[in-house]
Amino acid sequence: MFNFLKRLIILRKKDSEDALDRLKILFYLKEKGKETDLNLIYTFLHDSDWNVRNTAASTLLELIEAYPEHKGNTLNHLHDLIKISSLSIKLVVLEVLGKMQDYSSKEIIAKILEESDYDLQYAAIRSIGFLDDVDVLYSLKNVIYVKDYITRRAAIHSIIRIAKSVKEDNQLEQLTPHIHLLVEAYVELGELKEVVYRIFDFGDSNLFPEMRGYSEYEIIRLEALLNENDYSVEAYQNFARLIYPLYFPVKNEKI
Repeated sequence: MFNFLKRLIILRKKDSEDALDRLKILFYLKEKGKETDLNLIYTFLHDSDWNVRNTAASTLLELIEAYPEHKGNTLNHLHDLIKISSLSIKLVVLEVLGKMQDYSSKEIIAKILEESDYDLQYAAIRSIGFLDDVDVLYSLKNVIYVKDYITRRAAIHSIIRIAKSVKEDNQLEQLTPHIHLLVEAYVELGELKEVVYRIFDFGDSNLFPEMRGYSEYEIIRLEALLNENDYSVEAYQNFARLIYPLYFPVKNEKI
């Protein structure tokens, strides 16, 4: 009875003008929420207060983890909501969709990423990076070179996150077509991870995509990083094919 009354007292303040009251409700639901509370949490995603919206997002994720049978309906609701919402609501919905890690959201997030300006790009990049799906690298291709530093760093970390999610046995096949993105990400971070070196050493250069021209600094930096590994003729041949495709035609070459 005590818990029932406590719940009533807390939830009765859902329309309070004080953001702190609304936050208290969400903190309570995060710990004691029921599946019937999902609709209430949806309404808090529209809240005028930034802290309330973000707490609603984390609370929603907690309840979906506790009641996974409602994940499908929640995804449908969020997919519809993001199409008609204001920027502030889109931002929080993108965060939830990313952390739910469901591939049904991929096309929606990719569309936002490709069509939006910087105001939504950062959130979409972070969101799509949680999907651990190599196919989303095609969507990140156009934002890796943006001038905005924060957006670019978000793209780099999403690329690396996705690359790390690929099982070692599938890395060469799945990641070689994205070698330019991997090089761009890892060179900027000042390191050459094993996956990139493996592509240079064992990858099929016929799978290399069309290149974006590297600057002299990037070529020198990439070579220096390559030199930190054990010498391999194949690795340096693929390195040459990557940065000098005119002299080593990737599509027509037969080895």
